[in-house]
Amino acid sequence: MTKTLSEQIRACRDGVVKNPYQGTDKKVLFVCSMGILRSATAARMYASKYNTRSAGSWGDALIPLTPILLAWAEEIVFVNKENYENAVHEFGKEVFEETPTRVLNIPDKYPHMHPALVKAFETQYEPRN
Repeated sequence: MTKTLSEQIRACRDGVVKNPYQGTDKKVLFVCSMGILRSATAARMYASKYNTRSAGSWGDALIPLTPILLAWAEEIVFVNKENYENAVHEFGKEVFEETPTRVLNIPDKYPHMHPALVKAFETQYEPRN
C-alpha cells in the first residue's frame, strides 16, 4: 500500500523531530524561492532564539524544500504567498495544515542580510513560542 505524502511525513517525524542532537529549541523552517537569500537571512536572524533552517520552494532551489524538512519543522514561515503556493502545489495543502504555517509579504529584491530585508522580517515576523 502506497502512503500519501502526509502519511510519509508523519511516519518520519519521530526519527527527525525526536533526534536528541536537535536540542529542545522550537524548530522553525523559513522558505523562500531558492533557500539562500530571504529564508537564509531569517534563519540567521532567529538562530539564537530557535533551531532554524532555510529552504526554497522552487524545483531548482539550492536548498530544496523536502518531506524531511517538513517533518522536522514545528513552524513553517513562507516569505510570500507565491512560495507558499509553490509548496502547496508540490506537497498538497493538507501537509501545511498539520504544522503551524505563516505567510509573510517579503519581495525577492534584497541581498542576503540587507538592512531592508532584516527590517522586513523584524516588522512582519513576530516569533511565537
